[in-house]
Formats: sequence, structure tokens, C-alpha cells
Amino acid sequence: MVRTAARSEVGETTAAPPATTTGGTRQRLGLAVRVVVIVAIVAGMTWSVVDQWPQVRATWLGLAWQSVGLSVLAALLGMVANTMAWRAAVADLAHRVTVGAALRICLVGQLGKYIPGSVWAYVLQIELGRRAGLPRPRAFLASLIAVGLGVTTALGLGVAGLPSLREAVGSGSDYAESVRVALWIMAILFPVAVLCAVPRVLTALVQLVLRVLRRPPLEHRLTWPGVLRVVGWSALGYGLFGVHLWLLANAQATPGLDGLVRCVGAFAIAMTVGMFAFVSPSGLGVREAVLVAALAPFLVGSGGVGAAMGIALASRLIFTIADVLAAGLAALSGVRQLRGDGPDVVPHATGPTG
Repeated sequence: MVRTAARSEVGETTAAPPATTTGGTRQRLGLAVRVVVIVAIVAGMTWSVVDQWPQVRATWLGLAWQSVGLSVLAALLGMVANTMAWRAAVADLAHRVTVGAALRICLVGQLGKYIPGSVWAYVLQIELGRRAGLPRPRAFLASLIAVGLGVTTALGLGVAGLPSLREAVGSGSDYAESVRVALWIMAILFPVAVLCAVPRVLTALVQLVLRVLRRPPLEHRLTWPGVLRVVGWSALGYGLFGVHLWLLANAQATPGLDGLVRCVGAFAIAMTVGMFAFVSPSGLGVREAVLVAALAPFLVGSGGVGAAMGIALASRLIFTIADVLAAGLAALSGVRQLRGDGPDVVPHATGPTG
């Protein structure tokens, strides 16, 4: 028996190194994947800036630094508002996420959009959510709900931008066909999005997703207060994005209050249809075409369509800058987590059952 025990101990001792080796291999593989992702993000952002700079240079150099600074700030605040919309979606899924963790998950995760493909931002958000203690299915559902309700909100706000867009369709300009595509996408999506925003319908869709993923169903129905919180934060975010665009236009002309309303509506439509319009018939990006259509009427005496295109491209460049700043500030908020000041994610019960 002593020999048998000795053999058992030896066997356990000799079995340990392979496990350690496997763990080390996984750590190295994980590190390599993270390095590749970081390099891909940096490369994508660099290419984005370099590709846009020749077209945006003249407009950029003509903008007042005060307008650029305030525009960057408005874009940053809009991103924070969208993060709070995501956090509200998580809360309605029975998890409470700290503000710092939500900022890290959303703002650092959104850098994934600079990697070719439309899903990497969500993949990074899900992984960052898991590290913060949020189950992957809940992180995925929160992003899905936030995006869906964000689209509904954007299409609702987009009504304010319709006057400029209708004028653009009838103008026969180079971007008229892209704007027509944007209006068709809006007309098709809006009624569907409004229906899906009803909590009972939204809950049924979430339960369907969970069944497809073979995950446990929600134990409660999504609530009107939860949905309205997501919509409210999303509306604030798109409003700030519209202010960001209006500040750039204000540096070249005087769009006034009517211009501000149209900028909010046009930017909401532009960001939304940009997710669905993969091919632009006129060769222009649909997002830029919608923004040009909204800005051109206010810039007739300041360069017209050319100035509007320059501002639209400057807007995209500013968003790249804001993405970097937002991710950096969010990463700094992780210092609190390192001090061990409490968990980032706390499950809690919420909403009516049934």
C-alpha cells in the first residue's frame, strides 16, 4: 500500500507539469491574440486618418480651434451617453454595472469597429464584459438591445432632418441617389423598430435569441421604464452628435436653430443607415451623403457642396480622435478596479415576472 501510495503521489507529481504547460500556452496564445487585435485597431485607425486627410485638409485648416475643441467634446459626451444607454439595457437584464466598468466595456470595445468587419466592436465588448463579471449572453443581449433601441430613437429624431433630405433627392446632385437609399432604409426600418421597442415584443425577441444560443431564458419581462431609459440616453447621445456637427457648420456659416435641429436629425439618420447601407449607388458613403445634404443649404455662400463634404469628412476624423480619447479615459478608470473598491457587476432582480 505504501508503494501504491508512492506511485500515486509520483503520478500526481508528474501529471502536474503538462497542466502548467497548457496554462502557459493558453496565456501566451491569449497575449498574442490581444497584441494582434491592438495592432489591427491601430492600423485601421491610422489608415482611416491617412485616407481622409487629403480631402479634409483644406476644411480642417479653415476651422476655428474653438469649434473643433467643442465639437470633440460634444462627440465625447455623446459616446458617454450611449454608454449609459448600454448600462440601462444591462440593468433591465437584471445586472447592475458600475459606470467605470460600462465606460471601459463600451468605449474601449468600440475601437473594434476599426477592424474590417462589422462585428468586432461587439465581440470586444462581450469579452470586456466577461472580464468585468458580466456573463457573455447578457453582454451580447445588452449590446443588441442598446443598438436596436438606439436605431428606433435615431429614426424618430431623423424626422427633423427630412426637409433637407427631401430637397436633396429632388436636386439631381451627385449624392441624391445615396440620400434616396437612406430615406428608403428609414421608411422600412422605422415601423419595424417601433414595434420591436414595445417591451412585450422586445422580451419575446430576447427569449428567442436565448433559445437559439441555448441559454437559460429571462426570468422577467423587460420593462417600460428600462426601455425608456435606454431611449432617453440614446436620444441625448444623438443630440450631442448633432451638436458636434452643428459646431463644425457654425465655424463656416450661421446655420442657426433650424440648422441645429436639422443637424441632429440628419446625423441620427446618417449613423443609422450607415450600418445597413453596405453599397452606395453614387460612390459616396451614405453617411457622408446624408450629412452633405443636411449641411449644403446652410453653406451656399461658403463653398456649398464642397464645404459640406469637407465638414462631413472632418466630422468622421473628429470621431476617430474622440474614439481614442474616450478609450484612453475609460481605460484610466480601471485604476479604481485595481484598488479593489468593489465588484464591477452585481446581479439583481428587477422587473415583473411572467
